[in-house]
Amino acid sequence: MIKVLPLFLAALMLLPTSTKVSNDPPDVEIAAPFYIVVDAEDPSIVFYERDPDEKCIPASTMKIMTCILAIENIKNYNEPVEVSKQAASLKDSNSLMGVYAGEMLTVDQLLHGLMMVSGNDAALLLATHVAGSVAAFSELANAKAAELGMVNSHFINASGAFRGGQYSTARDMALLTAYALKNEKFCELIATKEYTIEPNDKRKKAEVLENSNRLISDDPATSSVYTDLCIGGKTGSTVNGGKCLVVAGELDGARIIIVQIGAEDANSYDVHRRMPKVFANAKYLMEYTLNNDYIPITPETLDFTYTDEVTPAGAANAFPISARFDENAVRRLPKSMAEALVADPSKMEVVTELKDDLTAAKAGDAVGTIACSYEGRALFTGELVADTDALPTPAPTLAILETTP
Repeated sequence: MIKVLPLFLAALMLLPTSTKVSNDPPDVEIAAPFYIVVDAEDPSIVFYERDPDEKCIPASTMKIMTCILAIENIKNYNEPVEVSKQAASLKDSNSLMGVYAGEMLTVDQLLHGLMMVSGNDAALLLATHVAGSVAAFSELANAKAAELGMVNSHFINASGAFRGGQYSTARDMALLTAYALKNEKFCELIATKEYTIEPNDKRKKAEVLENSNRLISDDPATSSVYTDLCIGGKTGSTVNGGKCLVVAGELDGARIIIVQIGAEDANSYDVHRRMPKVFANAKYLMEYTLNNDYIPITPETLDFTYTDEVTPAGAANAFPISARFDENAVRRLPKSMAEALVADPSKMEVVTELKDDLTAAKAGDAVGTIACSYEGRALFTGELVADTDALPTPAPTLAILETTP
């Protein structure tokens, strides 16, 4: 009882004292006491939230920090890491990727074990490889949190395993995820459905890792929570902090982040039966927000056409060009942003570029590119095409002088 009491008191200190903020979408009951839905490009755009600034226990979703720090501090993903006895001897009360003392695993293998099956063993190995110790790694994590404006977060370990004094908030985790999504390697890791670790001198058979994020790893034909809008995420669970999930979704170029922390929900070692309410809520929030809180913008929406007359170097004459967009030229924007652009399309930024070697063209030929954006967000791209034939400058003729003998 003496050992348990400090942990209980530490967890109690993180419980909310009252409900301060609640803004739920219609027709759904959100299981998590703390959650937030934000625009990934600008997390200050909040669609739905409930107590997003309450300090709570995000569990293994904190591995998002471990992942991005490892990616930024280790340049060679094939770099070998020797598995320590400490990492290999973690008890199964931890979530584990499964490692063997003395085996050599690459950074890439450990990153997949970290993000797909939430391996605390992978977290320990990556932390010590990057910083020499978990304590030193935690200092890096807290420095990065301060840099990102995560003002209500504190890291003590690399795994997210419960420790008194380690905490974050739904809003802070959204800020962290928005930052991480800018990294191509991070996006690749969270989108991976299956990954195989091949046998080695310590590992006698191949190990297939399956992503614990059911929104992407469930069978689309039979699952009630699979959605092709999800581009990845991270699960988490602790006895003290409840069930947690951070996921990102995308539709027509728009990205959102959904953070859910502290839900009471069923659990199972079977990845396809875990956290049914949390995953169902995530799917609903993802589909509802992207379809209802964003507006698709197209050139037709803006009544946008582009024409010009150009005289490229080497061309004999000026010729007219126009923009040609395909059916995929669509970009979803948050409602208020989309409405402002539709009201004044002149605020759209347009950048055109002609081919460097352009000297001639036939009507309909692509002669360059056009890119449209608004307030720093890419909208759509297309081709510049010649509206008439364009001829090259004729080569000069040399006069032949006749001489009389």
